[in-house]
Amino acid sequence: MYKIDLMKEGFGLVIWITGLSGSGKSTIGKALYARLAGCIKNVIYLDGDSLRDILGCSAYDRAGRIDMAMRRANLAYYLSSQGMVVIVTTISMFNEVYEYNSKLFSHYIQVYIECSMSELINRNQKDLYKGFIEGRVNQVVGMDIAYDEPIIDKSSIIINNDICECLDKKVDSILSRIAV
Repeated sequence: MYKIDLMKEGFGLVIWITGLSGSGKSTIGKALYARLAGCIKNVIYLDGDSLRDILGCSAYDRAGRIDMAMRRANLAYYLSSQGMVVIVTTISMFNEVYEYNSKLFSHYIQVYIECSMSELINRNQKDLYKGFIEGRVNQVVGMDIAYDEPIIDKSSIIINNDICECLDKKVDSILSRIAV
């Protein structure tokens, strides 16, 4: 558990929320941000899609995705080193990223949003999976780009997002690792 002391400046934490597209990363990340922003001032939310646009990365193959994940990690590191609590939502489901993050961050929580492929196809967010099945889309992680299950260690939380639990319960499972 990490203790976020509201009176102490200079404390930084990175909460890296990962999972396949459509798994619920952004929904959970935004709700987590809203809850934390209600009690601390030094919290920031970084959305993977928005950062891709801001940082000017357009490659969607495995190498391009890993490069983008490293850029996100470096930005999160920079912000957390200045005392920010940084919430990042991103696919970045590759061993190279997990290993890089575990070495880069001293205060780090990895949250894996687990969701079955059948549920992802059913949700059809961004038309990725059905688009892939119909041959209209390629370079989809989980379809034609293999992904690595996250390395589970003491900094990890797994949330099964196939289960229809209340969003607050999912956020609470992350907050239970942080005493604010």
